[in-house]
Parts: sequence; structure tokens; C-alpha cells
Amino acid sequence: MTEIKINVPDSYKVYIGKGILKNCADILKDNNIDGKLVVVSDSNVAPLYLDVVINSLKEAGYDVSHFIFKAGEESKNINTLSDILEFFAESGLTRRDTVIALGGGVTGDMTGFAAGTYMRGISYVQIPTTLLACVDSSVGGKTAIDLKAGKNLAGLFIQPKAVICDTDTLSTLPDSVYSDGMAEVIKTAILSDKELFEALEKKAPRENDEYVIAKCVEYKGKIVAEDEFELGVRKLLNLGHTPAHSIEKLSKYTIPHGHAVGMGLCIMTRSACAEGLIDEELKDRIIALTERYGLSSKSPYSPKELADAAFYDKKRSGNTISVIKIRALGDCFTEKCGMDEIEGIFSRGNANGCKN
Repeated sequence: MTEIKINVPDSYKVYIGKGILKNCADILKDNNIDGKLVVVSDSNVAPLYLDVVINSLKEAGYDVSHFIFKAGEESKNINTLSDILEFFAESGLTRRDTVIALGGGVTGDMTGFAAGTYMRGISYVQIPTTLLACVDSSVGGKTAIDLKAGKNLAGLFIQPKAVICDTDTLSTLPDSVYSDGMAEVIKTAILSDKELFEALEKKAPRENDEYVIAKCVEYKGKIVAEDEFELGVRKLLNLGHTPAHSIEKLSKYTIPHGHAVGMGLCIMTRSACAEGLIDEELKDRIIALTERYGLSSKSPYSPKELADAAFYDKKRSGNTISVIKIRALGDCFTEKCGMDEIEGIFSRGNANGCKN
């Protein structure tokens, strides 16, 4: 089992290994987590892993109950959040108790947000069961729900007490859901260094999960430790996300986050090449890697549609928005752009995959 410490003021560890879900209670005990527990999961994950988690917790003497909501991004809203909070209250949770997010990014986001608002904040643990959640959303303390106007527009920062990544849970993921997580892995490979990028080019999908998760968590942990509240360098983690959030919104969230990020990465890659920031060889390598892992390099929406939707992006400030640009593997930077410039950036990125 790999252990990675996230060095924020209230530090915690990420545990990565095969078959560790059945020992989750031992990890909680090692982290001095006691009191009542509530496990929050969704209708897809609960039938697969809820009993394993509950049994481990009960055998260790924990008083534990559970809440299950309907799976899907459409549940990531104020109504589901309200239902979770009401369940916490009905369960008699106090400020010394803990909630556990068992599932993907939607579950982690909503459980963390609920934990941060219930009684002005109680502790929570992340048990991610998708690659996307393991490498990205479970680490760093960003939580949110969607509003009608856009994605992740209501939320807060609250760091978990521990993160438990059992790589066995990835074996049940459909290929499309696994690909969803690979978009964030590829994003991290572009941001971090050549080692991860080249490893992804050499290895077949699903061959190296523990290594991939560990490399992504190490990189994100380093960034979060430097900039916990996304005031500076942490903004780099939004590479590809400005067009991606527009794609999600325009599709009414029928295009999953990771697949939208894959399209967004390719848009920003082509745009960087058109601006002369990177050469054709790197552009082709990034697009080929994205497609290799089952992600589309083409957006179904025009540059104007994407630019109009970006007006509701949470990264917008007045008439400007921060976008992340690529200069080389391991060398990306943030640039503030006027909202009137975004369509041009997306056009240079050949956003809908058509020839210029």
C-alpha cells in the first residue's frame, strides 16, 4: 500500500492499494476517527461496495448508517444536498462525528459540501471508487454542487481526514467511465513532467493503476500544499477546464466531466500550437494520447457556443477569465483574457474539430 501525505495545515494521508477497502476501519482508527459514522453513496456504487465498507466499520465497533441517492451528475444539486443534510440531522450526528463519501466525484463533492456546512463543519473521509475521483476530486478539499446557471457554482473548501483508494474498485468501471478519469491523468501528465506522459504512451490502459494514481496524487498534493485555496499556482489544475465546463453545460451534462476535459485539453493544445507556444509534434502527441485512452479530441459545439457558455464559468471575474496555456510538458501558465478574446482562443483551438 502506498501512503502519500498532503501537507496542508490540517494534513492527511492518501492510501492507495489493492484490496484495502475491507480494511477501511483500520485506516480510520489509525487516523483517530471515532464517533458515529454516516456513509453516503449512490445507486450505482452502493450495491457493489457499501456492504464491504459497512461490515468493516461495524466489526471495528463503529455506529454506522448510510444514505443512498440516485447516481448521476443530475443529482449534484441543492435538493440532493438538502436531503443529505436532513439525513445527518435525523441520524443525530454531532460535531465529533464523521461522514464518508463512497463513490465517484459527484458523491465526494456533495458529501464534502454537506460535511462543511452541517453544524458549521464536521469531518469527512473520501473513499473514491472511480479513477477520476482517485486522481483528482478526492484530493485537495474542493467541494461543490451545480446550479442551473452552471457547474460547481456553489461550494467550499474542506479537506478530508483521509482518502482511501482501493484499486480493485476500478476493475468494475466500464471503459467509458475509466476514460473519464484518464482525461485528468493526461492533464496531470501535461502539467507535471515527461515521466508520467511517456509512461502513458508506453503502457496500455488499466495496466498501471497504482502508479498512475500515486503520480497524480503526488503532483496535486504538492500544488495544494503550496496554494490550498486556489489563489495562484493551483489554477493550473484547470487546464482544459474552461472549454470543458462549457461543453458540459451545453450538453446538459450528458457529456461526462472527463470526456469534456479531454475535448478541452485538445482545444487548448491546438490553440497553443496555433499561437506558436508548442510545436506540431507535441500537439500531435497530446491529441494521440487523448484518443488512445478512449476520449474524443473534437467538441460538438462551435467556438461561439463555447465562448457564450463560458460567461457562466466560476473562473470569470468581471469581463476577464483565467485560462491555462501550454508551453511544454511540465510548463504551463495562467493567462487572464478578456471575455471577448475567448471565442478567438477556442477558434484557434479548432474547437469543433472542423478544418479551419
